[in-house]
Amino acid sequence: MGFLKRVRTGHLTKRQFGILLCLPAFLMILAVVGYPLGYSIYITFHRMNVARAGIGPQFIGLQNYARVFQRADFWRAFLRSALFVVYDLCVGMPLGMAIAILLNQHFRLRGVARATILLPYVLSGTVLGLIWKWIYHPNHGALNALLQQVGLISEYVAWLAEPRRALQMVIMVNLWQGTPWVIIMYLAGLQTIPLELYDSAKVDGASAWQTLFKITLPLVAPITLAMLVLKTVWTFQVFDIVYVLTAGGPASATQVVSYYIYDTSFRQLNFGYAAAMSYVLLGIVLILVIIYYRLIRREVEY
Repeated sequence: MGFLKRVRTGHLTKRQFGILLCLPAFLMILAVVGYPLGYSIYITFHRMNVARAGIGPQFIGLQNYARVFQRADFWRAFLRSALFVVYDLCVGMPLGMAIAILLNQHFRLRGVARATILLPYVLSGTVLGLIWKWIYHPNHGALNALLQQVGLISEYVAWLAEPRRALQMVIMVNLWQGTPWVIIMYLAGLQTIPLELYDSAKVDGASAWQTLFKITLPLVAPITLAMLVLKTVWTFQVFDIVYVLTAGGPASATQVVSYYIYDTSFRQLNFGYAAAMSYVLLGIVLILVIIYYRLIRREVEY
């Protein structure tokens, strides 16, 4: 009551005035984020019975979570998403580092090259999916036409028709979209390294590889840690590319975990089980982030 009285009379401390200014934003965040988050946790413990509205939600305890660990479909989808993450970390990040080092050199039209390299990242996943769906088209696709003209294939290939090949093609699109962000991040980190360090290394007779491993990589280690975390989180959320390109097919070969959760929720209307899968996935990703932090923390602190 004292606070409300001070609000009406205008006698507020700076701290109280700051709290008052932040209160509308806090209430908005609570309404937009807090309520959906709490409700999603609530439905993980219930069978929602959307198709039988007269029954209403039924409390089933931890059955949805138990089902997650028992269903092989979820873990197959999780392993497909994990494969995306492995490619992102083991191919996309080293490739991004290499290109960033090249773009950090002085050459003509360097600014144009830097701006162009970011284009795949700024396009939405839906647009990229539509572009690559046309490129992969079995009859009129640009990829088949190019490979046939240079003599690498004798007949057109249905790139998205065979399960294993389809998964590889979708992973390539994900790399094409995500690697430019790695390039820009590493490029920003490289520009913060004092040039005097490289000059000293040259005077001491250090080779290019020694300079890379003794100067460049240790100094960009904080950026590497941040990208490991963000790329893992973002790649496990890959959905739009898969939805547009293959819709999880053929034969569920490209059904990543985010698409499997979507299918369970909005097609099978099993919202409680889908929400439980989301929180299990969240727990796994948090464990991976903790592992990243523990493995790289010493290098970053050094």
